[in-house]
Amino acid sequence: MARARSINRANELLTLYRELAADLNPVVIHSKLASRQAKEALDALHERACRAVICVGMLGEGFDLPQLKIAALHDTHKSLGITLQFIGRFARVSPTAVSEATVIASRSDAPFDEQLRQLYAEDADWNLIIRDLSQRAVDEQESVSTFEAGFGSGPEEVSIKSVLPKMSAVAYKTDCQDWAPANVHHLFPEEALLTYPIAVNGQDHVLWFVTEERDSIQWGRLPLVEEVIHSLYVMYWDSVRGLLYINSTNNDSVHEDLAKAVCGETATRISGKQVYRVMGGIDRLVPTNVGVLDVRNRNRRFSMHVGADVAEGFTDAEKHTKAQTNIFATGYAAGVRTSIGASLKGRVWSRRIADSLKHWVDWCDQIGRKLLDNSINIAHVMDNFIHPEDLEDWPELTVLAVEWPLALLARNEDTLQLTFQGNSYSFLDAELEVTPHVPGNAVHFAIRTPGWRVPYMITIEEGQMRIQAAGDSEVTIVSSRREMSATEFLGRRDNVLQVLFENDTVVYAPARLLHPVRDIPPFDAARLQVPDWTGIDIKKESQREARHADSIQARMIQQVLERGPWDVVIDDDGAGEIADIVAIRETERDLHILFVHCKYSSESTPGARVEDLYEVCGQASKSATHRRDVTGMLTSLIRRARNRQKSRSFSGIEQGSFERLVQLRDIARTRRPQLTVAIAQPGMSKSKASLKQLELLACTEVYLREIAAAHLEVYCNE
Repeated sequence: MARARSINRANELLTLYRELAADLNPVVIHSKLASRQAKEALDALHERACRAVICVGMLGEGFDLPQLKIAALHDTHKSLGITLQFIGRFARVSPTAVSEATVIASRSDAPFDEQLRQLYAEDADWNLIIRDLSQRAVDEQESVSTFEAGFGSGPEEVSIKSVLPKMSAVAYKTDCQDWAPANVHHLFPEEALLTYPIAVNGQDHVLWFVTEERDSIQWGRLPLVEEVIHSLYVMYWDSVRGLLYINSTNNDSVHEDLAKAVCGETATRISGKQVYRVMGGIDRLVPTNVGVLDVRNRNRRFSMHVGADVAEGFTDAEKHTKAQTNIFATGYAAGVRTSIGASLKGRVWSRRIADSLKHWVDWCDQIGRKLLDNSINIAHVMDNFIHPEDLEDWPELTVLAVEWPLALLARNEDTLQLTFQGNSYSFLDAELEVTPHVPGNAVHFAIRTPGWRVPYMITIEEGQMRIQAAGDSEVTIVSSRREMSATEFLGRRDNVLQVLFENDTVVYAPARLLHPVRDIPPFDAARLQVPDWTGIDIKKESQREARHADSIQARMIQQVLERGPWDVVIDDDGAGEIADIVAIRETERDLHILFVHCKYSSESTPGARVEDLYEVCGQASKSATHRRDVTGMLTSLIRRARNRQKSRSFSGIEQGSFERLVQLRDIARTRRPQLTVAIAQPGMSKSKASLKQLELLACTEVYLREIAAAHLEVYCNE
């Protein structure tokens, strides 16, 4: 049996199988096939007149042919359950003597169930892994299943698996010894419910129900036409912390009557500035929406501020007659991008939707810990907000780097081709190169590949960043759907570049500046590391294919190898590089990754030149983006190494092997990334380090820590 993802794909495979294995008389079966044709194909299969069948998806549950013992997964399934079910059909015992089952799968880089990556890894032992994955799938599902089983049979109208609440809740402090879920009926009698009885999990103290409200329509006089509104309610009582959480799609109320009915009259809603504690522990908080209430001005009682206008919302709230009513912000928690909203009324929310009721309960536990944490200083949280500022001109700061659009980096887009004067390269082989400068009227950068370098510039016009070619020629960007100039491509709303400046400053679309207002102490000079640079030309950065032993990179490779052990160490120097050196080590739970960025000295003797650090600090800062997609980063690393081996007979692998690198890629999603970023600049003198240099390194370190939970190491000269 050959498995295909679509009917068109199945027909393509049919042609191929007829060419290669006509003696098997292959047939196709799919849902669009006429009943007579499907019956004829199945009859031929049962009678052994046909010995190969190409199916789309899976054959129906009723289909049974134990003699099928070879499966060819031309297009893999994207979930563990379906894959195991498919494989199980071939592993079943046949009443007649038939050989052992064989499953052949084409390995895919497409994002699918993380557990399947182990199944499709290099040299994977399926006999062991299928058993392990099956048990793990059972274990991971067990807690959810046990939680859902606690509700009993539940209402027939709505399945509990269909209930996916938004991450939102109002929290109440309670002092009751037990809750009374049956009291919900005091407010919602049976006739007001779509789901009856109310589903209650007594052990975990969770209940949910759906109401049905009918009303006349507002847009006409049609007495026989009604407007029907269904509202979901979910309640969770944390008996340990004494907190009751209420989630409802009916946002017209904070449901205080419901809280008192279930947990008694003493149930008190957590409100006021205490609610903003949920934003504690989140780095680089950028408010995107701020509501402000003016208690005196009746003409402008409430105002909503968005974008760069949120700064006005914070300024207004500092006045005695105004207060922030709600704040929604984005930031980073342990190097992972997150969002959180809170209102003075007590509502807390995120943009996420729960995968299950259990997922929502776990989220409530997280916010509950913060709501009760008296060590979280609200004033400190507010002071740490980064207020966006709309720009009319570039700031008078040094440009460190220009980054590709974050959406593009997240997709790790290998299908994009960049073409210039007939020479094409993959997006993964291209980089945005910057020579550090104070921009004046424009930020200057270049799109660089192994074969060409094309200059561009970014200006600010009418509050918008504009990309322009700095010369007469343009790079053409070709995707699977269309081709366009780089100017047009990068001018689209979702493809705008991001510019990194010194002093921990970032400018992003449309032309908005983010600069945390805080004092960052200089980098501790005692932490500057001094390798032995004897015999090294500090003006020679790369070892290249000739493996120049007197280069900075060669010395740092030696340094990295000595601090091992590593599974893989690779020289990735070149256009589009991840870093000059990448080292990876797997442990039971983590994947330790070291990025080393080398930079040559502008002079033959070390000194206190901050110019020697600008570019390499920009490169180090760009490493933070790899935290979001370690698998994509490793995929790019593999492809670049293979291309080097093919074109230059030099893979760049200093330790380890291609096979081990592929294995690390395959298990990356099951390990927690631990990133370290190192800067190597022997043109910097530890003993002469200037305050400007140490401040630049400190800002780079803070950026890496907050964006990617990464550590910074600095290697310099004496």
